[in-house]
Amino acid sequence: MPSTAESVTFEQAYELSKALQEKISLSIFGQEELITEAICCLLSGGHILMTGAPGLAKTTLVRVFAKYLSLNHGRIQFTPDLLPTDILGSDILNIDPESGKRSFEFSAGPVFVNLLLADEINRASPRTQSALLEAMQERTCTVGGTNHQLPQPFMVFATQNPFESEGAFPLPEAQLDRFLIHTLVRYPSQEAEERILTEHAKSSLIGETLAAHDQADYLMSLDKMKSLIDCCRRVRVDDELIQMINRLVRSSRPDDETCPKEFRQLIWYGAGPRAGISLISVSRAFALMNGSEQVRWEHVKRMAKPVLRHRIRLAAQASRDQITEDHMIDRMLEALESNYNLSAKGLS
Repeated sequence: MPSTAESVTFEQAYELSKALQEKISLSIFGQEELITEAICCLLSGGHILMTGAPGLAKTTLVRVFAKYLSLNHGRIQFTPDLLPTDILGSDILNIDPESGKRSFEFSAGPVFVNLLLADEINRASPRTQSALLEAMQERTCTVGGTNHQLPQPFMVFATQNPFESEGAFPLPEAQLDRFLIHTLVRYPSQEAEERILTEHAKSSLIGETLAAHDQADYLMSLDKMKSLIDCCRRVRVDDELIQMINRLVRSSRPDDETCPKEFRQLIWYGAGPRAGISLISVSRAFALMNGSEQVRWEHVKRMAKPVLRHRIRLAAQASRDQITEDHMIDRMLEALESNYNLSAKGLS
């Protein structure tokens, strides 16, 4: 639990979240959506899946987070020959040179950090992917029959290449659902890309300077980080807004009566209950980042795509019609807004 000295008020939490956003934006250019969604994910205690072409600052994001927070970080490069023990660790046999007594000692793997970069996660075999599943969901891992607790907070930043290639294993639905957010990392604007090139010419990009992890840059202690996360959980969500979130999630299921008829042939399966839980969590974080002590519909609407896009699987007909998950979510939001007077309910 956070100490009394490290507790924060809502106003302090808002200022800390904005300061973190501004600091990260000074190092990562043209990726405002990625930065916002990553901070929301951190404050919500979840994990983020980032899909985008190489070289779009996905990997750099973890290093920048570690730079401004008193959290340790690690990196795992996922490859087809990676084994579960390479992630979790293993029991090592020790032999005392004097007595000859044998004993096993646990050697922790790279998963035992606060911020874990799982680079190109879809290149690992399903067996290795599943080894990460317990760590992501339970914040523990089991090796040799012994349960080991992971550090808190614990967040996975997973990257995957959007292009089909040799040696890639698509993430199973169960593991996709463990990610709180799936963000699409797009190319930066011309101005942002020119700034990247300018900073590189001055050798001042992250990774090109020796002071990348200067302790003086830390914004908060570990206890204050935990207190900030706790403050996020206290952001209010009205019952009527919870009902709207429930309707949105249920409308993604083709066999549910709330799903619009014109959508039912386009959806293979929809989002489960974890989607609603996740949407409430990240909407609270986004509300806090915007200085609101109450979640409003505008916050839910902003976070709907990153929360739902990886939890909805479209049918082949949708692909033929060039309809994406984001397009479907937009139509679901429009249908809800047209059927319910959000202004009259005070939710907008």
